[in-house]
Amino acid sequence: MNFTPPANLNWFFPFLKKISFFKEIKTEELFKYPTEELLQKYNHSKEKLINLLLAERFLYENIEGNLFSQKLLELALEEQPVSGYLISFSERKNNLWDSDFKLSFIKLNSEDLYFYPLEWGSLSKLFINFWKQTIPFRAVETDILDKKELQEVKEKLKLAELLDFSYLSRKVLEELKKYLPSLKEKELEEINKTFLNLKKGGLLLINGSNLNGLRKRLRGNAEEKLKVLDSDKTILICGKISELNEIITDLKNTKEAFKAGVLTEELWNQFKVEEATPLVFLIGALEHAKRLKDEHIIFFNGFTYHVIGDLYYEWNNLDKALKYYLLAQKHTQQPVELALSIAAVYYALGELKKAEKVLKKELCACRGEDPAIHYNLGLIYIKKEKLEEAKFHLYKAYLLQPENQIFREALVKCLWDMGAYEELEEVLNSIKNPSEKEEIFLGKLYFQKKDYQRAFEYLKKIFKLPDRDGETLLFLAWLYLYFNKEKEVIDILLKEAQNILSEEEFNKIIEKLGLELR
Repeated sequence: MNFTPPANLNWFFPFLKKISFFKEIKTEELFKYPTEELLQKYNHSKEKLINLLLAERFLYENIEGNLFSQKLLELALEEQPVSGYLISFSERKNNLWDSDFKLSFIKLNSEDLYFYPLEWGSLSKLFINFWKQTIPFRAVETDILDKKELQEVKEKLKLAELLDFSYLSRKVLEELKKYLPSLKEKELEEINKTFLNLKKGGLLLINGSNLNGLRKRLRGNAEEKLKVLDSDKTILICGKISELNEIITDLKNTKEAFKAGVLTEELWNQFKVEEATPLVFLIGALEHAKRLKDEHIIFFNGFTYHVIGDLYYEWNNLDKALKYYLLAQKHTQQPVELALSIAAVYYALGELKKAEKVLKKELCACRGEDPAIHYNLGLIYIKKEKLEEAKFHLYKAYLLQPENQIFREALVKCLWDMGAYEELEEVLNSIKNPSEKEEIFLGKLYFQKKDYQRAFEYLKKIFKLPDRDGETLLFLAWLYLYFNKEKEVIDILLKEAQNILSEEEFNKIIEKLGLELR
């Protein structure tokens, strides 16, 4: 049968079982046979045949392409709340809903509103796909508690709109509490509207451990002229710039520790760009102030674009991070750091040529060679499977900053993967205080030289590391098989290696080592 159900159909099955004709049906039976074969297959059981046909018809009516209907989600909500991402699209792109797109969604009855349960996984793939296809979207991590809540679920997206997020996770919501005194959409929306409608207005965001003096000041006459949101360590004020200047003067004269960001109407009109919001600019100005030792108050300026890009990058909104990094190019005081950040976004998006171009341009800028630029170029060439070029740049990074463990470990791994064992031994022997990862590569070298006793001494250090590589585990399995004879340990090592390596990689190493699996 031509109808192919999208991924994650199995997720719905426990909830579909409450429907009578699904009770005896297995997922592998659905849409498997054309009509003639189906009749022959279930000729002996008319009841099973009817139930299967009804189940297929039900799913056919509630699945379109890679979209499940809201009705299927409602069945799940009758049993339990569902956590996931609520997603809206400002533009509809037909290719997103083609069956070739490997991820599926639940289409809600609200126009262009979709839901993606957390249990389905592949979240990074989901958002990166959107960014690579330049599909504008907003997503918010939320719990949908019951069917009734689906009626007003769109309200959950307002905070993402106010702060111009592509997607807003619970983790980032916690981070935002460091910047804003309130995360209530109505309160923030009122501040935002007041600022946009106020002539010669401004926004002031203050963060400090003791702001009681300022609170007393705000309880006076000025409070009637200002809109104020207040929390334990943060105060957000909106009003005429003349009144804000008085508060700023008071802040400059105080002995209390604080940091503050300021956005005026004039600065907003000068620097605003498409989809930007005043609150994001204000958060950027506050973070800008936090990063400076000698400055306590920062008015939004061109370099703040760079800071906003950093914040979005930390918040995993790669499209927004890239947007502000590119805006910062004319204003930044840290060109090398900016180039590394832009390249990091391109790298994460799989745009390796663009990442390479950005970094090479920085190398040609005659500012002196930077080890981080070489290191990141090395990573790009490894990804492109150009190991000679990778080796060149990783060597450069290592020679420019030999004490940097991250640079060293990347070079060591590259040399091992290339089979450049003499060079690898030379590098490892030159390290005064090798890391555990570097000692493991020393163990691999000893294994290569058939010095198995010393190899075992170093390779077993992998048990101390949270991130293990499958090749080392297989080397250890070989050592245990032919020396220690501990079958239980061997089985554990083989199983873990299988989970880490692809089937092709696993079999290749097994064959090379001559490991017999029994």
